[in-house]
Amino acid sequence: MAAGKYQWVFKTKNFGLIIGFVISLFFCIVGFSTGLFGNLESKLLDTYFSFKNLSTKNAIQKGVWKSEENPDISSDIIIVGVDLKALQKFGSWPFPRSTHADLVNSFSRIKNQEDREKALFLDIFFIDDAADPVSDAKLRQSFTDSGRVFLESILEASSAGETIDDEMFNRQNILFDRAGSITHVTGAWKQLTPSLSLQTNLPDFNARVKGYGSANIVADDDKIVRRQSLVQKYARLIGELPVESLEPGTPVDEREYQRLSWFDQKGKEHQIDLPLTEKKLAALKKQMYRSAPPLVYDGDGDGVPESETRVIEIFQDYFVPSITFALALNQWGARLSDCEVVPGKEIRVRTSQGNVVHIPIDDQCMMIINFAGPASSASADGYRTFPVRSYAGYARQTPEDSTSWPATRAVKDKILMVGAFDKGMADDEKQTPFGMMFGIEIHANSLNTMLTGRYVRHLPRAADVLIAILATMIVAFFASRVKNLLSLPLSLLFAVAMFIACSLLFDSQSILINFSIPFAGMLFSYVCIILYRSSTEEREKRKIRAMFGKYVSPEVVAQMMDHPPELGGVDRELTVFFSDIRGFTSLSETLTPQELVKHLNEYLSAMTDIILETGGTLDKYVGDEIMCFWGAPLEVKDHATRACKCALLQKAKLAELNEGWPPEKRLAIGIGLNTGIMTVGNMGSAGRMNYTLMGDNVNLGARLEGTNKMYGTMIIVSEYTYALVKDQFIFRELDTIRVKGKNKPVVIYELVDYLE
Repeated sequence: MAAGKYQWVFKTKNFGLIIGFVISLFFCIVGFSTGLFGNLESKLLDTYFSFKNLSTKNAIQKGVWKSEENPDISSDIIIVGVDLKALQKFGSWPFPRSTHADLVNSFSRIKNQEDREKALFLDIFFIDDAADPVSDAKLRQSFTDSGRVFLESILEASSAGETIDDEMFNRQNILFDRAGSITHVTGAWKQLTPSLSLQTNLPDFNARVKGYGSANIVADDDKIVRRQSLVQKYARLIGELPVESLEPGTPVDEREYQRLSWFDQKGKEHQIDLPLTEKKLAALKKQMYRSAPPLVYDGDGDGVPESETRVIEIFQDYFVPSITFALALNQWGARLSDCEVVPGKEIRVRTSQGNVVHIPIDDQCMMIINFAGPASSASADGYRTFPVRSYAGYARQTPEDSTSWPATRAVKDKILMVGAFDKGMADDEKQTPFGMMFGIEIHANSLNTMLTGRYVRHLPRAADVLIAILATMIVAFFASRVKNLLSLPLSLLFAVAMFIACSLLFDSQSILINFSIPFAGMLFSYVCIILYRSSTEEREKRKIRAMFGKYVSPEVVAQMMDHPPELGGVDRELTVFFSDIRGFTSLSETLTPQELVKHLNEYLSAMTDIILETGGTLDKYVGDEIMCFWGAPLEVKDHATRACKCALLQKAKLAELNEGWPPEKRLAIGIGLNTGIMTVGNMGSAGRMNYTLMGDNVNLGARLEGTNKMYGTMIIVSEYTYALVKDQFIFRELDTIRVKGKNKPVVIYELVDYLE
């Protein structure tokens, strides 16, 4: 009883939606919680970039090109490339530092100081003293005179050794004192991946710069650069202590970004959450003795340790901006102390104009670089995303006499980014979504993302989940309720349309919709539903074929496969047909049983073929009687026409058969037709049922068949059938009769022939 009550759930059109919903939830949980589809999303991001609208240029005359301005590219950025022309002019890299001094001086020594650059970033390291002290002195002085130079540092994951680390920290400390540091980091700052060492420039250079930043460019797992860390954590080891001496009150000032951590045998760092309680401390000691490498003490040197312990390390964390973030802050008139960093959410910057800039970042403070276009060509007539000027055009000696200075360098309020721009230099090219690109242009794209405010933002997680569920359910609807031949192209069309919509939204609004999880849900839902549908529908088809194959024609059965009939009784307007052999008893007395069966089968076969050819449904044989009907299980509008046609065809076929039979075997039949509302469906028990008709109108059809005897006719139809087909056939009105079980008289007609 219960199974039958809920049987509707397992119908493909309903259960397919359940399959789709379950699969969508599965992929949402797995995809969004584990990052399983992260690599695929990165590849999709590359594809979106390839679809971006690029600026174009047109030749206004031979050799003269005019570029159409791209609103997505800041006009404040100029790349000064150390290109082939510079290498040919100044020789092999690295250039003398006096040459760099000439470059810096060429921008600072102009008559109109209001036309100065806003910042001059040198993507060049000055870690060691030059062989020529005069060259170093000239460069230092150029930094002082400029007052707008930005230099870079490189942060590294592992320690370079205590001596080098101390030296580099002291150099970096000069930058902290001169240009400030990031002091407002909230949230999960402990979870930022630490760098244990760094490389930075000589102290005398660091003491003369306006700003600094990390130049680290980090590629994803597939070696493609898509993100830049705007804030990196530099961890300085300031102390160690054995775990036994750790107490709940051990002084560690987390407000100043101090922290405790320990490393397991695989080198993985574990943070210690504060404040400590006795219970937490006991659990920590137990875990460290199980997983941390021991520090042994062998005082007498005999190889047998007298004691061993596990070490806890105390770190002081510093937060270093990327060089592009530092340049953006300078352009906005903001300082590092004006920033509030919330890992996994955003960086908030209050500008000098009082505006607040919100930069979206991930849990490692990385921002997706919204690449503005492909790599710029070093050639003057090649495609350029950003303006590129040759280093050689600026690195020239400028007299100290200000009266001889040029009026301007046409770089007013620009950010000048100086770096390698030729393949013959050091390996400074990285793979990006647009192919190989020099590091200086990657920095330019990162800076451009911030200056234009075209941050790549993800939808809220709830929105991504909702889209994934809806997309999967739409495909599940197609797969479960649309024909297979149509559901596949519809599903593919929907998936392509969704991909195009995601691409257009990224291109116009820089919004990333997660596509891989919905696509996985759509794909798996479609496959699973089609498999379920194939198995269940094949079972249903076998059931329909077994149930109706002996009642209706193969063509009707084929149609019923696509439109299965409703099981149980339904009321429908139908035309019922009854036929019977006249004098069958007398005939049976003249033939042996075997001859009678053979003769009857020949007759029934011919009559049944005509029934099926006209789309009728055979109900039953009762001896020599045939009962059939039109209009079910497949609904047809012309059921009365088909029934009349069948009766006339049987009349003609019987005449043909009689001509071939001896007189003693010839048959005469009577046919009764009636049209009306009848109950049709599977009647009987769950184990044995019959598809048949019930109702007064069925009984009237049976009575009309017997009435032929009284009027000496072969085919009698009721007034109800006559009303539907009177314009198609020739009829003769016979009488008005009242049949058994009917109070109302019925007009009856003899069906004579077709109306030509």
